[in-house]
Order: sequence, then C-alpha cells, then structure tokens
Amino acid sequence: MTAASSMSGAALAADLVNRLPDFVSAVTPQLGDLPAVGRTWVVHGSGPLGQLGAAGGVETLLLLPGPLDVPTPHRRGARWGEVPVTVYVLTFGDLADDGAARRFGGYFSLKLFSPFVAEGAIPVSALAMATARFLGPLARAVTVRGVPGPWNADQILAHGYLAFLDLYPDHAGALARLAADRARLREVWRHQRDIYVEALRRTGHISATDGGTWRYTGLSPVTDPVRERARCVARFWALGAVCHGADAGFPDAYFRAVDERATRREQAAAAFLVHDIAATGRCP
Repeated sequence: MTAASSMSGAALAADLVNRLPDFVSAVTPQLGDLPAVGRTWVVHGSGPLGQLGAAGGVETLLLLPGPLDVPTPHRRGARWGEVPVTVYVLTFGDLADDGAARRFGGYFSLKLFSPFVAEGAIPVSALAMATARFLGPLARAVTVRGVPGPWNADQILAHGYLAFLDLYPDHAGALARLAADRARLREVWRHQRDIYVEALRRTGHISATDGGTWRYTGLSPVTDPVRERARCVARFWALGAVCHGADAGFPDAYFRAVDERATRREQAAAAFLVHDIAATGRCP
C-alpha cells in the first residue's frame, strides 16, 4: 500500500513525492539482510520540503515489524544514485514507545512533526499519532500553564512547537530556515496544522468545542515537566551518540550545524513568531 499520495499538497516537494516508489526500489536492495515484508519507508527532514540542495542527503526511517535479529534502533547509510541516504532502522514498536513513553526522547517521533512522506504498511495518519502522543501532554504541561482555552488550530500547533523548543531549543534553526520565506512557511504551517491537530484528536488528547476550537483533555498528564524534560533530553542525546559511532562529540556537531544554517538572531525571531501565534491565534 502506498501512503505517499495522502500527503500530497503544496507544502511538499512534488518531485520527491512522485519519485518515492523509485527511491524505495533503489534503496531496498541495499538492505537485503532486513525483512522484506511489512516495511514502511518514511522520508523526513529537508527532502519533503524541497530543500535538499546540491550537497544534501535524504533522511529516512525504515519501520519494520519486530522482533528483528539486528539491534534496533540503529543507523545505516545507503545511496540513491549519487545522493547519500541516512536510514534509521526501527520497529513499529520502537516508534510507538518513543511516542507514548518517550523512550528515545523523541528521536524518531519528533521527526514526524515536520512534513514527511511515507510508503508502506502503515498509513500517514497512524504515523502522525506517535508525534501526537509524545507532544500533546507536554504541550499542555509546559505551554498552556493551567489556562483552560479553548484554542484554535493554529494555537494548538504553536503549543506543539513551543513544547518541542522547550526540549530542543536548537530546532529554532530549522524553523528560521523555513520562516525566511513567509509564503512557504504558510504552506507548511497549514499542512502541519491539519496533520498534527487531527492526530491529537484521534489519540484523544484534544476535543472539539461547539465554536470550532479545541480543548486539551488531560489524557496522559505530565505531572513533573522539569523531570520529564530532563529525561527526554538524556535519552535523545544518548541514542544520537550511539547512532553516530558512540561519538560523545555528536551533540556539539549538531549544534554547530544549526548555527551555520541560521544566526542566533534568526533563531530567536523564529521562536518569537511561534509565541505570537500561540498568544494571538493568527497564522503568519
């Protein structure tokens, strides 16, 4: 089953969406030691936004039924013609655990917060629910601060962004890169909003009001946000270091890459933009 078609739209790079079956056909033989049945490929990062550039690679998750005879999660390299491909191999259970239990600190579920395309056994709507389970309770705990709402859909997405940035402030670099083109930002924002809000609804983390707005239900409450944040961050960087050759310098390499793509001032402006949407409910 191909799920990529359900993710078509102005927010996504048509070239990558249309070529996803070719991509899967080209990369699959390079992973012959893994089970062939029940795979779901997810392409995330800059590729679905058409921002690969001349030197960019394709970032992917390969989701498989478990258990496997190889350690999961783990990271591999592949090629799509001349384009380098990063493949994270994990099971459906790994992704589910990273969502509801935050087992890997969002290392995988947060990759599905930004637009992505997928092909395989699991539909896009189900994949997005892992992100909703991760972010929904955190958003309520760290951004709403007891205010009951209700909130419009743009505010709900802004809460998700603010919870993400509360954990990983350097994500503002990716947001700043996107915000440099406001027309493009609006396209992507609308796309994210539709996917994320629907996923929160399906997981039961928000419920609709009579006025077409939303309230948080309080499902899976985070009672100690400071401790939960510390644990998520520890898990995220531990797995990242393991997946990058047990390199303790991996976090600093990541930080440098963020600062090379966007200045601190641009990152701060991008974060302020999200705060403004959360406060006003007006999409840029």
